[in-house]
Amino acid sequence: MDAERHLRAAFVVVALFLASGLWLEAMIGLRATGWIDDSLRREFLRLGHAHGGILGLLNLALAWGLERLATPDTWARRIRLAALLGALLVGLGFIAGGLLHGPTDPGPPILVVPAGAMLMLCALVATALVRRGDLEAP
Repeated sequence: MDAERHLRAAFVVVALFLASGLWLEAMIGLRATGWIDDSLRREFLRLGHAHGGILGLLNLALAWGLERLATPDTWARRIRLAALLGALLVGLGFIAGGLLHGPTDPGPPILVVPAGAMLMLCALVATALVRRGDLEAP
């Protein structure tokens, strides 16, 4: 993934999770039954909106940082992909886990949240450690 595509995708991710927050607030404001009367669903929709939005903003910072730090291109492509996928997995995992939940536990999609968090963490650590003069990735 090149720098321009990553930057544009990061803006889309932020817009997606901003829109999900607006939708959730509208459902709460309209007292839409089925959406807000289920506390587990409401909680996981909020978690998805908040985490997805914050990780989308972190992708914007990462897009800037990779260019500023002159990260080697083969590393930067992998880092961008991991960060973007991580943000989507965390945010959408929470949302889908809340929509498809059982009586007391979130649904199976919640299982992708830790994987997304690890992708994001690896992207950030790689950004911090890989320097301009380092060897290209295998």
